[in-house]
Amino acid sequence: MRVVDDYAHNPGKLEAAVRTGLALREGGRLVVVFQPHLYSRTQHAADGLAAALRLADHAVVLDVYGAREQPVEGVTGRLVSDLVPGADFAPDHDAALELALRAVHPGDLLLTVGAGDVTSLGPRLLEALATGGSGEAS
Repeated sequence: MRVVDDYAHNPGKLEAAVRTGLALREGGRLVVVFQPHLYSRTQHAADGLAAALRLADHAVVLDVYGAREQPVEGVTGRLVSDLVPGADFAPDHDAALELALRAVHPGDLLLTVGAGDVTSLGPRLLEALATGGSGEAS
């Protein structure tokens, strides 16, 4: 299984990343761990972000990386994940790691994507897989 990290933060760039992942998955499934960037962008672009994630075989959506913005009432990553059938919402990195490990199987491509600190998940996923996190649901 392969883990790839990409920087995408708006619907068009997310769709491009997902489509590239689909082309590179080599027969396995594409599992995407996405972290929305900015509350304002998530609020206004949730439909487009979700449309891009629906192209993947499975999606895990982290909570919003607020960067320079203060939280907005009712705007979380769940706003996106609720629009993607079968997607998981992960309120933090530990939950995202657990959900991703449950979702992936040998031969899959796991794509971490976003403009926040989601990039730190890739090494954690690789370490967990190397130390016995098979990705197989038990």
